[in-house]
Amino acid sequence: MSSWNPFSRNSPFVRPQPPTDVNLQPIALVRNNIKKPRPSGWENIKSIVEVKPEYVEYLHGIEGYSHIILVCYLDLAANAPEKPSRIEDVGIFATRSQLRPNHLAVSSVKLLNRAGSKLEVEGLDVIDNTPVLDIKPYLPFYDAFADAEIPTD
Repeated sequence: MSSWNPFSRNSPFVRPQPPTDVNLQPIALVRNNIKKPRPSGWENIKSIVEVKPEYVEYLHGIEGYSHIILVCYLDLAANAPEKPSRIEDVGIFATRSQLRPNHLAVSSVKLLNRAGSKLEVEGLDVIDNTPVLDIKPYLPFYDAFADAEIPTD
């Protein structure tokens, strides 16, 4: 007797109701000398991403990539006194502000080195002790758009 697998290509799929709450656990912590959030100047900041021991095996092969994407939880933003829906003339989703509803940061960074459980990266725009929720390889053919546009004044 086999059990039904909803993700099998040969089985019909009916999407279950999405969860109302999402629980995430950090897989790593960021280590750097930045102790306070700031709006800019992250391009040359070097950080170490210390992956928890139970996830080190998940890093296998990551050193083959020149860049990675890190998803971080901006824990200090959760306690910010002001949580604007807009900054100046645009909505919060049209900014890179940390004051977002779910306080997530998604950063594409240069991977400088891997030493066991530690990833040395450059350009990560988060402060010391920021929790990392996920690590993905940066794929130029998938993650970059040559025709991307941004608003001008």
